[in-house]
Amino acid sequence: MLIFDELKKNDPHLRLLAVALAGGLLVLLAGLWWVQVVSARKYESHLETQSYRTVRIPAVRGKILDRNGRVLAENRPRYNLGLYLDDLRKPFDAAYGQALAQARAGQKQRIAAEEKKLGRSLTKAERKQFALTPGQLKQLHEQSRFRVATGVVQQLGLPLTLEAAEFNRHYETRLALPYPVLPNLNAAQIARFEEQYPGGLGVDLDLQPVRTYPFGTTAAHLLGYVLRDDSSSEGEDAFFSYRLPDYRGVVGVEAGFDAQLRGRAGAAAVLVNNLGYRQTENVWSRPEPGHNVVLTMDLDIQQEAERSLAAHQGADARAAIVVMDVHTGDVLAMVSSPAINPDFPSNDPARLNDPKLRPQINRATYENYAPGSIFKTVVALACLESGLNPSAEIYNPPSPENPNHGCIEIGRRTIQDLAPPGEYDFRRAILLSCNTYFITNGLRAGIENIIRMGENFYLGERTGLPTRQETKGIFPSIAEVRASGWHDGDTANLCIGQGDIEVTPMQIAVLISAIANGGKVLEPRLVGRIEPQDPASGEAPTIFPSGLVRGELGVHPRSLKILQDAMLAETEDPEGTGRTAVVPGLRICGKTGTGQVADEHNRIVDHTTWFASFAPYENPRYAVVVMVQSGISGGVTCVPVAHDIYQAILNSEKPNASALAALRRTEQAN
Repeated sequence: MLIFDELKKNDPHLRLLAVALAGGLLVLLAGLWWVQVVSARKYESHLETQSYRTVRIPAVRGKILDRNGRVLAENRPRYNLGLYLDDLRKPFDAAYGQALAQARAGQKQRIAAEEKKLGRSLTKAERKQFALTPGQLKQLHEQSRFRVATGVVQQLGLPLTLEAAEFNRHYETRLALPYPVLPNLNAAQIARFEEQYPGGLGVDLDLQPVRTYPFGTTAAHLLGYVLRDDSSSEGEDAFFSYRLPDYRGVVGVEAGFDAQLRGRAGAAAVLVNNLGYRQTENVWSRPEPGHNVVLTMDLDIQQEAERSLAAHQGADARAAIVVMDVHTGDVLAMVSSPAINPDFPSNDPARLNDPKLRPQINRATYENYAPGSIFKTVVALACLESGLNPSAEIYNPPSPENPNHGCIEIGRRTIQDLAPPGEYDFRRAILLSCNTYFITNGLRAGIENIIRMGENFYLGERTGLPTRQETKGIFPSIAEVRASGWHDGDTANLCIGQGDIEVTPMQIAVLISAIANGGKVLEPRLVGRIEPQDPASGEAPTIFPSGLVRGELGVHPRSLKILQDAMLAETEDPEGTGRTAVVPGLRICGKTGTGQVADEHNRIVDHTTWFASFAPYENPRYAVVVMVQSGISGGVTCVPVAHDIYQAILNSEKPNASALAALRRTEQAN
């Protein structure tokens, strides 16, 4: 052994080094023995009395803004009064000690009374009958804690009462978190608490963000609403001991862009002792706030559309309005009536469950309606593309039932026509909505050409809105019309927007925009961009491109021009059904319609009225679609609402035009 051989030499320095090393090893061994043997129980007990609880901390939800940056949905601070139970441990223990002493005193009195009754001392077994059971001891604990908590709350000077079962449940399951005493304090309550707060009570204010909508019911169906949901989002940790209140979007923009609005939750670790009381808290990861969603909607147009609809038809009108930019596909307004309050979507269950009102349904995108005569625009294009001469006239014979109206016979069936008897060319047939004209020419053009034209507009398909509230409507396919069950009567129904066809107001807005912009079927755009809440973050916004073309109509420009001129006549000709839409300085093209609603016995029980339009005629930019259920007619019910919307649009453009003119004058002067 080389080391021991060296030590045998008479070398004092080497021997001293060996002794020092041996001494160090002995110290390490002694320390190890002390930790693992002597102090093992101490550390084991320490571990038994402490553990960590993880808490999910929700992120601040992003805002929803209109195209001009006005806030439509945001978060406001909500102050809750919370009772910190870990600060009340000593009062809890003291109260329990007093209660236990009283219980034991009572126990002794009962034993003494029993011994006096028997005239002898009780045996050990007999005394056990008077012992406190674990259930009684637990009840003493609960009653003592609740009594202390109630006393603390009473000292606050607020009219509050605690619920015992809820308090005890919180103590058993969420001891590390404050117990909510009073949620959503108002300013006066906050001021009173701060002024009169007696220190050391274990009560404090907690701040939580709550979703709010500054404009109330404005654009409620478009925005959607949120509900309580503390679950982890994709990519987050799934396992938490506690979860602070969080929300998720249910429908509308709140749901379609929930991942962006919600942000990313953070996490905190709370060290608790063996009783569950909080010792320390450490934030592992801070929550990342959600992004702001900027809509294409114009708040001014939205509010005017809602105001006009309520003024003309009432607050509970079953109706929808869509305003769209015909070149970009931007949805400038989307109205569904009756409206709901997104702050409290379930506060009126009787109204929400009304089978007629159904205010929770977005009628602009999520309900199907017979289009009636507004579908004649599609039939008109199909006929023009099939060689229809717009100057050729069709005679509308008088109805035997009502000589003031026309009619047409299809087989054994007579279809009534609200247009008066007489000769009709294309222009007059549009502005008076003559059924006989479009049924006759529709049958000549052939049902397959009509179906193909409807398919070019993507009828029977969803427009792709990310609101989780959209239906695809109903539209027959080529295979269906080729089947043996399809007859001329079915074609006649379709030519006037009845039968196997149902649409949404949003689909009609896309359809009218394609007629206005020269044949481009656009994808409607609700969101312009998504941007970080902090402009200084340096993160680039996500831009959603506008003017995305879904398809082309593939029709000759001449056909579109003929149809546009006829739709202009509907509002400008004295005979036109849409003449009350006229706004001085803005030439409007439109088509009215009334769809019949039948019951299961094919009896007419209601009507759906329409006005589908675009303006200005010379350089189309806006499409306005108004639909009202149980209306009188498209001209009487819907056109006045569209008039107000166009007037508001024109008024909003005047300041911009004046500013541009002033700028040009300044440039010329310089």
